[in-house]
Amino acid sequence: MKVTDTRRTMNKEVLHLLGLFYRQERHILATISMYALVVGVFSLIIPITVQELVNTFAFAIQPIMVVTLVSIMAGILVFVGIFKVLQFYGTDLLERRIFVRMTLAFARTFPSIQETHFRSEYASRFFEIIFMQRATAGLLVDLTNVVVSGFIGMTLLVLYHPYFLFFDLLLLLAVGIIGILGRGGLQATLHMSETKYDAYHWFQEVADNLSHFKASQSRDLILQKADSLAHSYVHARKSRFRVLVRQYIASLTLQVVLHTGLLGTAGWLLSEGELTLGQLVAAEVIIATLLLHVDSVVKRSYVIFYFLTALIEINHIFTLPKDHQTSTQFVSLPDVSSRGLTLSVSHVSGLSSPWAQRSDLTVDLQPGEKWAFLCATESQRLKISRLLAGLDSPPHGTIRYNGIDIRDLYPDEVNGIRGLVLSRHLSLFEATLLENITLGRKDLSTEDLLWVLNFVDLQQEIEHFPDGLQTMIQYGGGDFSPSHTIQILLARALIGHPKLVILDGGLHEIPSPQRETILSRISAEESPWTAVIVTTDSNIKSFVQQSVSLS
Repeated sequence: MKVTDTRRTMNKEVLHLLGLFYRQERHILATISMYALVVGVFSLIIPITVQELVNTFAFAIQPIMVVTLVSIMAGILVFVGIFKVLQFYGTDLLERRIFVRMTLAFARTFPSIQETHFRSEYASRFFEIIFMQRATAGLLVDLTNVVVSGFIGMTLLVLYHPYFLFFDLLLLLAVGIIGILGRGGLQATLHMSETKYDAYHWFQEVADNLSHFKASQSRDLILQKADSLAHSYVHARKSRFRVLVRQYIASLTLQVVLHTGLLGTAGWLLSEGELTLGQLVAAEVIIATLLLHVDSVVKRSYVIFYFLTALIEINHIFTLPKDHQTSTQFVSLPDVSSRGLTLSVSHVSGLSSPWAQRSDLTVDLQPGEKWAFLCATESQRLKISRLLAGLDSPPHGTIRYNGIDIRDLYPDEVNGIRGLVLSRHLSLFEATLLENITLGRKDLSTEDLLWVLNFVDLQQEIEHFPDGLQTMIQYGGGDFSPSHTIQILLARALIGHPKLVILDGGLHEIPSPQRETILSRISAEESPWTAVIVTTDSNIKSFVQQSVSLS
């Protein structure tokens, strides 16, 4: 019963996703289908020409008739070829649209996914777009050809003789049976996809910890894990292959039955004088072409499973829990002072250690004040930093900027007035140094850039970089020292002149006395922001005006 319910749920999800895909691309799908209809209709020239040629030779008519028929067929086939090119172009255009649409959807979705539900390997689901593109091209061409040529061909057979209606019904029944035999193929392909990504995730883990693996006796573990994952993949692929092979056997059986049955029936009708020799040959051409299309689709039915699997995998990313936003109508931040903003923490609980006496936290920071929040553990430090920055919501109590609950503020506005450095995540993205600092923000001036580089003591360091601000940073920023990395992150946080600065940690990655110089600048009374340093280092109290202990 549980398996049946799961299958029903999956079928509903697939139908919903197919409907969504059709609604988004219905215009171009309709255009491609119209091209296929034109191709199918005018492709009838081949069996009709064959029929007339056979009849021509049977009755010893003048060869000029042959030249005429062949010329007409050549002209129509050129016309059909033009529409096939248009169909090919339309399919390629659809692939482009899929890539652009999905790429932008990923770009909009990723920043809003809750971090607790996100895994870095989910980024690899982007390549499902490529599978979807390839599958779409094959599905559109093959399926439209089968449907259109099948309908037209079966109609023409019935016009030759009513007995051929039996073959039409038999063909439809056989196609239905082949479809039923495909049950379980989607589940097997999904399982195969999961094992594929499990293997990718393992090698990503090895890559992220390569130095540790190289410095230890880890080869056996890496090999054993890879072997286990490969075994799971092979098992899943065998399950999928059993579905494909039974469909293919059914397709071959269909070809044997219909070919021999049609030839025998047509021969009998010819002997009875109810069918001409030309119609017999034309009927054989029609059924052979139709069965060829069916065979092509059945042999590539795995493409259908890949397409549906890609839809499900991509939809999984889009349905991940998003950042919790309780407000249905956001408001703007009022009265932003030139010296910073007011930060109010009211009865926020769950921050202290279990053994601490403090049950909740209530504190008010006035514009321009510099505070330190002293924590007992690194995890507590990160938790408080994320809460104060508005990345997470407190389980109880409220956090306000200038009297407004941060949950009611526009997220982009919060990011614009608040600068944040999370020392737990010291990583950069693969781009130029300039892009890592500015994040492509158009409102930043050259003066802003020069000011922040001097503020974090990066100006002289950049002069030694090979390409200055255009120096490419490799994936993760591994080619930069932790000191340079946190200076770049600090420059990114400060370049927009935020009204609130939150530091997760005391910048211990930066060596002394440079660290003390930067901390003094951040905590200076004349600095135009409210600053909060969340740290486990009690010595930070010498840099700030006030402190609160959570340990």
